[in-house]
Formats: sequence, C-alpha cells, structure tokens
Amino acid sequence: MKSYIYFILFILIGMTNQTHAEQHQTGESTYFRHLAFRETPFSTYRGIYPITQQQARSTAHYRFDHDDQGRVTAVSHRIGEHIIHNNGNWDTFIWFAPKVTIEYGDQQEIHRYHNRVNERITVHGDVYQAIYQLNDQGQRVSLTFTNESQQPSENTWHINRYTWQHLNDHQLLEKRFNLAGEQQPIRPEFVFHETRMTFDRRGFIHKLENLGLNGQPTNNDSGAGIDRIYFDLHGNFQRWQVFDKDHKPVEGNRPGVHVGEHLYDASGNKIGLRGFDLKGDPKGFAWGDFMIRNAYDSFGNQTINESLDDQHQLKRRLTITYAANGLKREWIKHHNQSGDLSSTPMLGGAAALRYEYANGGVISTGTTPFDAQMKPIDQG
Repeated sequence: MKSYIYFILFILIGMTNQTHAEQHQTGESTYFRHLAFRETPFSTYRGIYPITQQQARSTAHYRFDHDDQGRVTAVSHRIGEHIIHNNGNWDTFIWFAPKVTIEYGDQQEIHRYHNRVNERITVHGDVYQAIYQLNDQGQRVSLTFTNESQQPSENTWHINRYTWQHLNDHQLLEKRFNLAGEQQPIRPEFVFHETRMTFDRRGFIHKLENLGLNGQPTNNDSGAGIDRIYFDLHGNFQRWQVFDKDHKPVEGNRPGVHVGEHLYDASGNKIGLRGFDLKGDPKGFAWGDFMIRNAYDSFGNQTINESLDDQHQLKRRLTITYAANGLKREWIKHHNQSGDLSSTPMLGGAAALRYEYANGGVISTGTTPFDAQMKPIDQG
C-alpha cells in the first residue's frame, strides 16, 4: 500500500510540473528559467522551470509574450526587463537570437529575430526570416528561410527548407534541403538525412531514425542509425543513446559514445556532461573531453566551464565574468591544469578575451584578445 501511494505521488508531481510549464496566459507574459531542448525546428519554443515575474527581475530567464488568443508572439532572453546576450545557458541547438517574434497569418507562422535593442538582425548564417507553412489542422508542414532581401537563403547548416510529413499524432518524416534542392543532414556533425521522428505524449522528441537518401533505415559513417532521447520530469534533456539501424547498441555519431548524460542543478542549470560505452563504463567524448563540469552565478550566468580527464583531474578551465548587474559578459579566460592562464584554440589562440560593447554598453561589438601575460594581442 505504501509503495502504491509513493507511486501516485510521483505521478502527481510529474503532472503538476508539466501543467505549470505549459500554461499560456491569454494576453499576458509567462517566465521560465530555461527552454526545453529542440532537435528540430518543428518543435515549438517551450519554457520549463516556471518562475514568477518578481523572480524574473534578478534571474536569467525566457519571457513568453502571448496575444489575446493565448498564442506566443515573442520569446526573449532577459534579466528583469533587459534583454541579454548568450550567457552560456542557452538550452537548445535552435535558439539564435536574444529575441524572437512570431506573427500569424493564413496558414503561416513567421519568425523574426532581434538583438538586445530590438533591432531586426540576420542570424545563423543568412536567416533574416523563418516562414512556417501550416496545414488545415494547424500543423507545421514546412519551413523556409529568407534573407534581408526576402530571397531564399541558407542557415549555417546549409539548409534552406525543412519539410514534414505527418505519419500519425506522434510521428513524422523530416527532410532538409539546400538552395540546390539537395538533401542535408540534421547538422553537419549529425549525419542523419531523411529522419523519422517520434515524440512522446508530452511532445518531447523521443527517437530519431536515419532513413538516409533513399527512405530506408541507414547507418551513417559512425555506424549510427537511431538516436534515442530521454527527458526527465522537468523537461530537461537528460540523456541520449545511440543504436544502429537494427537497434543494436553502438558508440556513434559525433560524441562517439553509446550513452551521453546531462546533469542539472535544482534550477535546471546544466552542470555536467558525461559519456558511457557499450558496457556502461565511463567513456570520453570524441573531441577530447572526458567529463564537462559547469558552474553558475546567482543570475544563472555560466561562470565556469571545466574539462576533466579520466582520473577526474582538471584538464582546462574557462572562467567567465559578468558585470555586477549580470547583464553582459565582460571576460572569458582560459586556465591550464595548473590554474595558470594559457593560450587555447578555443579562444582563437588567445588566453583571454575582453568583450567590447557600444550603444551604451548594450550591443556587443566583438572581443579583444590577450596573451597569457594579459597583454593585448596585435590583430593587425
């Protein structure tokens, strides 16, 4: 009887969190610490870890604005009323600007991108506008990118157009095409072409199956044909598993592990990343990190990013500092395993970067590199 009660409480806690995270208040704004992970632009922007307007005054968050029909009309990354730059805590591959506005038309959804002072900008390659086409049921069936001249354009991943064929309520086929009409992978480093995508009952992506260029289950060069994704009760992307097209476990795709696991703190900040091999033993990632560990300040800005080796010893550390009000990044510095400043390819050969701003300290104009002795590096 006691175990049954615990089970019911477990389910109710999960339902309460899900309901809270999915509220859309008509004509008002809602606030979330994080965005749910999206592997595809078919998925809508979705907030997790809801907070109050008062909490949002001193916490990095995403503000969702709604129209009088309850539809999302803007999503912006903020502390208080101030739109902020990337603070090391963006939660999805598909978030390219501090603010996105959404306009609804006749079977269309048009997304536009804005900087910190609400100016329209081009993002992620040559994307000035993203135009979704909807079917009679209001489902997204395609997405096309255009540039500032309203001409077809490509994003950084060489994609101009996405198409979605709905197989049932929880499954679809996604294809991506460049301007020449050639099929493209999900991302250059994630080589699944035509992809069968399955979503769970909460709408989170559950499984990706590579159908290659001929509509048949296909393994890519790493031996991967299926990517299985898991979300926890909060909506965090908790882990992934890699299989071949016949559902046999493999260590594949770019990370080169069978299981990858994200670790979070109580506020949903991503504090760690680690991988495992086919036997369930810890395994380093293909790019050289064995484990990644992060820390955050009181605003939710990432202040430390560390790489550990297989003995859990420090390999390198990046430290990031922000202005006292948390609104802008000021420095990023690289430290070696001894804690000394050292140059790194991660910073373009510099040991430190100082962020420069214009327009009253709002708009980022770039960075100034420094060497390990904190002397400016000549960029001429």
